[in-house]
Amino acid sequence: MELRKSPKLAELLAASYVLGTLQGRARLRFAQLIRQRPWLARIVARWEDALLPKALVGPTREAPAAVWHAVEAQLPGHVPSRIQDASSTRPWWRASWWPALSAALTVALLVVWLWPGPAPMPYMAVLTNPQGKPTWVIQANAHDMRLRTLENVALPRGRSYQLWALVPDHKPISMGLLPTSPSESPVLPAPDHIDMRSVELVAVTMEPAGGSPTGQPTGPILFKAYLVRS
Repeated sequence: MELRKSPKLAELLAASYVLGTLQGRARLRFAQLIRQRPWLARIVARWEDALLPKALVGPTREAPAAVWHAVEAQLPGHVPSRIQDASSTRPWWRASWWPALSAALTVALLVVWLWPGPAPMPYMAVLTNPQGKPTWVIQANAHDMRLRTLENVALPRGRSYQLWALVPDHKPISMGLLPTSPSESPVLPAPDHIDMRSVELVAVTMEPAGGSPTGQPTGPILFKAYLVRS
């Protein structure tokens, strides 16, 4: 995608770059673009002026235990034990994914600023690809959900990406099918039997076209993200 034709994405990536939440190969590619494109370097400089002073004066604080408890859910390939087996009491939290939670929070706040909606949607989740690049953004309130993708997502013929809410001690709850093109931004009714405050994670599986025929995931979890209140 040509960033100059997508100024909102350029702003999002520049802010993530400055905050250090854009990582891996995506960060290296973006750094190369900064050197090649003066207009992009100016955007990065503006975000540095806006964000770095705030980062330098902020006090260092230990995250609350509840936050550490919530982070392990984003470990790659890990499905919470309370979702695998509601009777299991094995711990399923780990603190090593604090950077991932920080990245999700950062991108969520940026999306609120870049894409304001007509109705407040305080709950946010940002799903990233294996390179750490934000791919899907989920916004929700008690009544509606807005699903958007920031880039074209490849999908095999006859398949759909389905979004699930993961609630402790409960089976996954379908939240609908995800768009695969930035031109799509569906607003769907929130499941009427779900309280967004109880949702800790959202997850994505690949299902037959139109969604799971069983009402439960039939494929492996491909993406997960922590649902946060912005």
